[in-house]
Amino acid sequence: MLNNPFSQVKELKKKAEQNRQMHFSICKKANWIKKSLHALVLVGSSAIAVLTFAEYKTFLPWISNLTEGEYKLMIGVFAGLVFILTILEEYFRFGEKSASHETIGKQLTSFIRKASIIEDYEEITVDDISKLSNEYDSIHENAPIIPDRIFMKEKQRLRIKIEISKQLEVTPHMSIWLYRLKMKIKQFNGLNNRSEDNGREEPNK
Repeated sequence: MLNNPFSQVKELKKKAEQNRQMHFSICKKANWIKKSLHALVLVGSSAIAVLTFAEYKTFLPWISNLTEGEYKLMIGVFAGLVFILTILEEYFRFGEKSASHETIGKQLTSFIRKASIIEDYEEITVDDISKLSNEYDSIHENAPIIPDRIFMKEKQRLRIKIEISKQLEVTPHMSIWLYRLKMKIKQFNGLNNRSEDNGREEPNK
């Protein structure tokens, strides 16, 4: 750990901000999936109720060769799909997942505020650092696991967000979309140049 107490606080704050971004992102995604599944189940259930009480002959103008057996089979398949969606909604518990990540995100938000206050102290003591570290460790230990794939993706997104934010300080009226495209092209050209340079190198004899 860094010896400078101000650097230690800054480092803890940086980690907290990064983790908060990840937890809120997972929370948002899980909540969106939960609402989508719930909406599909509600619409599907309503459609099944209507189809169950309707006569198959009602659909003959649209499906001329429809039989009663095929109609009942169609309702059965549709009901099965809705049942599968209901099971998925219950099995993966997207609501609980969303709530757990949101709780940790809010705790990290409070931690960041506290770290910002301590960061403005004229002098930061060892006790301040110890309390802050213990609080961060406690939040981290109780936090749900973030998969490596999501961790790397969200870290990349956060770094891009920080880079764009810094560039906006210099050119506030720039197009964010064009800037992101420019940076991707620059990175792609850089990778190609390095690949060409490596190809020109002759093996040592």
